Amino acid sequence: MEVNKRDELPDVATLEIVVRPDVGVASTREQFLQDRIRRVVGPVIALELHPRTLIQIVVQIVQSGDTKALNTIALSASINATYMALLDAGVPLRSTVSATSIVCYATSSTQAALTTGGVLIDPTRPELEKIEKDITSVHTIAYELKGGQMERLLLSESVGSFTEDEVFECYDAAAKVCEETNRTMREAVTKSVQQKGRWRD
Repeated sequence: MEVNKRDELPDVATLEIVVRPDVGVASTREQFLQDRIRRVVGPVIALELHPRTLIQIVVQIVQSGDTKALNTIALSASINATYMALLDAGVPLRSTVSATSIVCYATSSTQAALTTGGVLIDPTRPELEKIEKDITSVHTIAYELKGGQMERLLLSESVGSFTEDEVFECYDAAAKVCEETNRTMREAVTKSVQQKGRWRD
């Protein structure tokens, strides 16, 4: 769309991210989400192909899957939804983006390592509520993918107490999940294109 003169850039498009909460008015939480979404999707959008224009992305949170202390589900879901919206709108992209959430929690009286099962990948809100008091760390990880394979790390947002080995195990687990999510996205896009092209038959 047309950009305001004060925001106009002569050689690239202006990218605007707006996150609207499920309840109430926008707060610092939404500003946090806006900043992280911009960091992830900004590098993969071919902004130079549409100079002096505005690409506006509005993320409406319908129902937050996070508990009050967390932002991980909203962030990973927003990144994935933003990527799909950009595809649907026909915005030129350099590569694919996929994000996931990983929650590590303690079991019994000791903190669980990733190999012992004290981990939830893309948890639901009921799952988070069950372990809320035992959560030790939360990781939101996003990768850039090319040809369905992991290319580079775009976002690593970690909160809590964890070791270096644990965070690298999270990266490995996230890479597998993101590649699987990418395959699901490809299937959804293929199905959508086929349905939209039926009028030609």
